[in-house]
Formats: sequence, structure tokens, C-alpha cells
Amino acid sequence: MTLEPRDPDADLVRACRDPNDEAFEPAFEELYRRYADRVYSIAYRITGNAVDAMDAVQECFSLLFRKVCAFRNESLFSTWLFRLVVNCSIDTVRARAARQRQLDGERPPDIETAVGNEVDPASAASKAELGGIVQQALNKISPKLRAALALRYLEGMSYEELCVALDVSMGTVKSRLARAHVALENVLRNDPAMRVHFEEEVA
Repeated sequence: MTLEPRDPDADLVRACRDPNDEAFEPAFEELYRRYADRVYSIAYRITGNAVDAMDAVQECFSLLFRKVCAFRNESLFSTWLFRLVVNCSIDTVRARAARQRQLDGERPPDIETAVGNEVDPASAASKAELGGIVQQALNKISPKLRAALALRYLEGMSYEELCVALDVSMGTVKSRLARAHVALENVLRNDPAMRVHFEEEVA
């Protein structure tokens, strides 16, 4: 019989059960310290720029603050947290598209096309950390496909963990990853220069 690995965050999560407990604040701060950078990296991959990524991160940890007491250890805490940031990031992209529609005064392309056409210059620090060429290529595929790639390759999640984080079936996970690979391949095929830089970036 194979035992499930113990969640390394279990003690901190337990300390966050009661917001009135003095242990809540230091435990929550430690969870933030452990995961802030990783949450930001996922948000950046999905939203495509630093400003929206920070908005998504802020909303994610705000939700975490309100909901951590309800976490029931049905998955690893990190997997549950990454589901929050994926949802917050996709909501941020949708909100941005809605704002752009109001500014343009006309119906814009669908969200996936709008995001795909955007190439937002991130700060030099963000580019150094995440790779500007990689992000430029990812910006040309849909947010949901980006999320699958980010969690699979940035966080190294298994298919089972992706099912929990994305709240989808195993079949959907496999299909979404396959679609993401094809979409990214199409982006790179249509831009040989980007392909060269991308392959250098991920080599």
C-alpha cells in the first residue's frame, strides 16, 4: 500500500483555520513567502504582462485570505492555491478584454484572439526571469492553454495534479496539453526567427 505524501504546508494551513487565533497572521505570511514568486510566475504566463499579473496575484491572495479556513486537504495546498491563481488570471484577462471593448467603442475579437495579438513589454527583471521570447510565443495562444503549459512545465505538475488545479477531467487535461503543444508549434512555425530564439531559451 502506497501512502500519500504528507502536505508540507499542512501545519501552516491548520494554523490558518481560525482568523482570530494569534497563529493565523504569521502562518499566512509564511504561506505567502513560500508561494508569492511561483504564483506570480503562473499569473504572468497566463496574463502576459506584469501589471495584470500583479492584479491577479493580489486577487489570488485576497481570496486565499478569505477561503484558507475552508480548505479541507482534499489535495495538496499548493495545487489548490494554483487553481486559485489560474482562475484569477483568466478573470483578469477577461476583464482587460471588456475594458478594451469599452475603449474601442466596438466589439473586439474574442478573448483568445485579443490576448494572442498582444505583446506587452514586461519589465527587464521579469523578462530576465521568465524569458521574453517564451512569453511572446505564449501570448499568441489562449489563456487556458497557457495555464496548462505553465502548470505542467513551470511547476512540474503531474496529470493528476493538473486535474485538481484546473478542475477538469484527465481526458480534458491531456486534450488541453495536446492542443497547447500544437498551438505553440503553429506560432513558432509561422515565425522562424521566434522559433530560433524560443529553442535557444528552452534549451
